[in-house]
Amino acid sequence: MTTDKDTTLTMRYRMSERDAHYGGGLVNGARSLLYMSDVAARVMTKLYANRGRCTGMEVCRFYSPVFAGDYLEFVARILAQEGKKATLEIRSFKVAYVPKSPPFDSSIDVHADPELSTMAIFTYESRF
Repeated sequence: MTTDKDTTLTMRYRMSERDAHYGGGLVNGARSLLYMSDVAARVMTKLYANRGRCTGMEVCRFYSPVFAGDYLEFVARILAQEGKKATLEIRSFKVAYVPKSPPFDSSIDVHADPELSTMAIFTYESRF
């Protein structure tokens, strides 16, 4: 199966209190990596009809902290494809956040320009 190299897949997720690992509602960076693997699995399913497995990570950078209540958008892009291997770049952006003094528990503010939170490059291999 050939795919356009610029194919992207996007997923949104709101971090909840159960995602918070540290005081002040701070979310562990590994939580973002977990959701990145979910997006990668969807890309691999689209390409090869199976989830595949992660065989490497070239880069992993954390740019801004994530807190419970933040809405993150995960964007996966195919960088390269060779046989049953795919190299994926996945970025997470903070698209909305809980304001400092919210008038309501469910209040959020939307970033006019989404803030880059995490970026990683993974290598995945198809199982079949």
